[in-house]
Amino acid sequence: MAPSSAPPGVVPPGVVPPGTVPHTSVGSSSAVHAAPAPYVRRREDVLLRAPSRRNQPHLHLDKLNGALWFGTDPEVHALIRATWQGNYWGSWASWNFVPPEKKDQWWHAFIQHYYWEDQFHDEIYLKWKKQTQVTVCGRISQNRRDNRQPSYMSDTHWATMVEKYSTEQAKKKNAKAVKSRKSASDGKKMHKHGAGPRCFLNIEYKMMVDEGLDEPPSYTALARKTHTGKDGSFLDERTEELVLEVEEAIEEMLQDGSPLGDIQTDSTAASNSKRYLLNQEYIKRGKTKKGTVYGLGSVQYKNSSASVPIPVSLKRNLDVDMHMSGFETTISEVKEDIAGVKEDFSALKTEINAFKTEVTGGMSASQATLNIILQTLKSQASTPASTAQPFQPQAQSQPQGQPQAPVQSQHQPQPQAQSTALPQHLTTNNQSDLHRWCQELGM
Repeated sequence: MAPSSAPPGVVPPGVVPPGTVPHTSVGSSSAVHAAPAPYVRRREDVLLRAPSRRNQPHLHLDKLNGALWFGTDPEVHALIRATWQGNYWGSWASWNFVPPEKKDQWWHAFIQHYYWEDQFHDEIYLKWKKQTQVTVCGRISQNRRDNRQPSYMSDTHWATMVEKYSTEQAKKKNAKAVKSRKSASDGKKMHKHGAGPRCFLNIEYKMMVDEGLDEPPSYTALARKTHTGKDGSFLDERTEELVLEVEEAIEEMLQDGSPLGDIQTDSTAASNSKRYLLNQEYIKRGKTKKGTVYGLGSVQYKNSSASVPIPVSLKRNLDVDMHMSGFETTISEVKEDIAGVKEDFSALKTEINAFKTEVTGGMSASQATLNIILQTLKSQASTPASTAQPFQPQAQSQPQGQPQAPVQSQHQPQPQAQSTALPQHLTTNNQSDLHRWCQELGM
């Protein structure tokens, strides 16, 4: 290929600069409908972080503080349906035929109507996408079967769609889908429920509110609620067989040897544990070839992940709930033990304070008694001190200048050495009296 002779900065004819999108006519079948991904992503980030979203209704899985959630609150699905119906304008028979920029517009409109935490973003997008797919396909299919043109589709688009689905190939595909939808395994009748247009998640939430439950009802209770008539009889054979088998298996398990242990003394704990067992058995027996659990409807998609099979996801969530329930029970028991220890410590502290008061009072009484004894001894010792030595007159003075000679009789006894005997006030009799007095005082 000959090198280009175009001057610098000028793009030769037929050469597309890197990073640009080739321009095509609107009527071309190869027209590029999607905007560049970076632009769409930047716009989505701006919408998600808009301060005004804080004032929008809150979406939360556990409906904290009155939050909304898919399936549980019909208004969320109503907004999704109104969004795509108000901005459709195409002969698109299903989600797969909708242009990417139109999908982005619907999703961005949903972002601006609700607020949610970042941790739920991926899950909310998947649920929004699934609900949009279901409603688009369901509404258009229903209108096509009834040959009724929807108000959100123009005459031209409706004529194009009718023409497309009037071909022999489209009719064969439709007949195959109808047969598959009405089929039933094991020779049973087609699946049927009595929930009507209500979502199973909404029915589950209503059961919690009406019955005053803190936890969702068991899968067997939900299946009975959604698959029985007004007289209580089952409308679906397979659901009836599944529910009865699960309930019978759990009753036998509890009779043979309850795995609930000592928690049966607590009615709430026993009820929750039995619900866990029922759900475990229902998941194990209700698996289908399509990777779902029979008879649960939209409830099985709660907390589900696109990369994990539905039964595995339900089993994992159930195990987490069981562990959390046991953890909460342990925490409650620890709190009770701590409260008991605090009460014992408080009683011990009271006893110690009382003992200190008693000891202090006893020491004070003993000190007072000792002071009295010491004062008594001091008074007794000072009383005979003045009369202990007899009075002796002084000798007559000698004339000055003469030496004084001591006058001493030969018969006078010599002065004795200092006596070591006890004074008169501490005689043996007095010591006996003091000892008897101390005994009377309890010393």
